[in-house]
Amino acid sequence: MLRLCYHACCFKVFSFSFVRGFGLGSLAGSDEVAEFLSVLKVGTRSVYAAGLRLFRQYYSDKGSIGDFLDSVEHDRFLPRHEKRHTATETLNGFAAWLQDRGYAPKTVRVYVGAVQSLAKYYDVPISLRYVNLPTATPVNRKHPWTPAEVGEFVAAMEKPMYRSIAASILQSGLSISDLLALTYGDVKEELEKGITPLCLDLTRKKTGVQFITFLGNWSVKLLKEYLANRKMEDETPVYNVSARTVHAYFRKTAHKFAGAFKGRNPYSPHSLRAAFRTFLSDHKVDPLYIEYWMGHKIPEQIRAYINKSRESWRQTYRQQAEPHLTPPQYKGTII
Repeated sequence: MLRLCYHACCFKVFSFSFVRGFGLGSLAGSDEVAEFLSVLKVGTRSVYAAGLRLFRQYYSDKGSIGDFLDSVEHDRFLPRHEKRHTATETLNGFAAWLQDRGYAPKTVRVYVGAVQSLAKYYDVPISLRYVNLPTATPVNRKHPWTPAEVGEFVAAMEKPMYRSIAASILQSGLSISDLLALTYGDVKEELEKGITPLCLDLTRKKTGVQFITFLGNWSVKLLKEYLANRKMEDETPVYNVSARTVHAYFRKTAHKFAGAFKGRNPYSPHSLRAAFRTFLSDHKVDPLYIEYWMGHKIPEQIRAYINKSRESWRQTYRQQAEPHLTPPQYKGTII
């Protein structure tokens, strides 16, 4: 028992020393902040420490962070006609102060939330209902593609590998991780025989789900152009590139294609996977077929309805999917 107490005491001293590295240790009431930060996960701790450091700066004319907590706690127990709504007034001012200094809406919300969380840790509830926080910007807006736009986007790519990647995602519905996991052995037989649509018989990397999907004539054509004059073995990755590099190239192309934008890339590889679903859904393709081609898990009792041979699936894809997944400007150029 004594040993456990000793270790707990040492851990607490270490945690306090660590968080004082954030510049909060020399202020009145900062031991309260240090204790709060010490119980957070490392990533959250650094973000909240940054927010509380700014709040300390904003509130410095009125006192310390400890003084703010005392004031909020005192205000809670006043008769309603004597309440000063200290928390709401202060956090409204803090949010406006952050926005005036150019902080992004999401950052403002997180930093105000850090103050709320600190108070909650000491059983001092603060409601943000009447705090005028900026609207959070969407974190992952996807561009609403048309087939013609996809063709223009791919044409804007200078490197054959990325043109092939983009076309393959659109025509197969594969995720970027599953596409980059392809080896030459996965495509060799039908590619070298010239069979299209080219069947991909795969197990999804993320979930272990077995499924098949296809590459249409357009993406096969671009794949052949990319692989021309390359020496490939069965175990050689078709695309020897990282997902991070692909995302960076898509972002670079998006800036050229659509102009400057901030935040996440609406023209990401995943947006083309989403377009696969959208284009087929818009043309009334059976939702079960779409789910299966995308590698999503389908309940066993329903899988019986999609129990088809490879050649039957190929014919279904050729007739019902490929026409809607081929940009119009390329339809007359593929033999």
